[in-house]
Amino acid sequence: MADKRYPESIRSDLDCRKHKCLKSSVIWSLREKAGCTRTLDDFVERKIGLHDPWYQLILKMFEEHFQFQGKRILEVGCGLGGFCIKLAEKGADSIGLDVSRNAIKKAKDLAKRYDAENQVEFIIGDAQFLPFKNESYANVICSETLEHVEDYEQAFNEIVRIVENQGQICITLPNLLSTMFPIYLFLLLIGQPQYAKKFLKVEKEGVFHYFKIKKLFNRKDLEVIKIQSTDFLYLPPRIKKFFKIEQHLQTMSDSVEDYLERYNLGLKYLGANIGVLARKVQ
Repeated sequence: MADKRYPESIRSDLDCRKHKCLKSSVIWSLREKAGCTRTLDDFVERKIGLHDPWYQLILKMFEEHFQFQGKRILEVGCGLGGFCIKLAEKGADSIGLDVSRNAIKKAKDLAKRYDAENQVEFIIGDAQFLPFKNESYANVICSETLEHVEDYEQAFNEIVRIVENQGQICITLPNLLSTMFPIYLFLLLIGQPQYAKKFLKVEKEGVFHYFKIKKLFNRKDLEVIKIQSTDFLYLPPRIKKFFKIEQHLQTMSDSVEDYLERYNLGLKYLGANIGVLARKVQ
């Protein structure tokens, strides 16, 4: 249900996508944009299988505090809906929102393919103008999306607005201060690849790092439960696939992550992706 405090013109713009906001579309991170071109089937398999490290990070952070069974969870920037479908398999009632009509159409098709259409719902909407009432959801996830939004602070405020008191927010973002740094420089020099311009409708991408992310969550109505990063030995997926070292690198990265977490070392925030789990307080 649309929040009536927004003018009808804005809600109409959300449906027809005529507003000028940069889109938070399919969740394709920088690591998948460094010259990597994949078939749709490969991409879908990766998303449904939750091979992306940021989704593994979300599962790890959330499952330390509560079970998904019976929970109602919204994902802002759901892309093809792989994570929402996985949440449905875990017993959650999941709702995926994305600004891309094509992505939502494919997400609905995938939900049918994986027999999850009764446990998951997909809707079109913009992260900067979420079409929900205040305090509508107890749990909201937004993964690798805010970097694609023109006004990421507006989008973040919207996420906080729709979370109910004592509800939880989990957000992941790419980390500039990591082994992804050369990829950022590469994209600054050559610009976004063609598929990013086509699907994400962006010419450039927002830059985030630990200090910027921590500042974003520094507000009176949020209590940070945990900050954690992952993927300490980042390489573009195409390179890992070519040399057949994806599993080997993942094992080494997990070992580094566990070691840094165990001894609470400052280097633990230098992973390619940072996740934050927070609780809304009033």
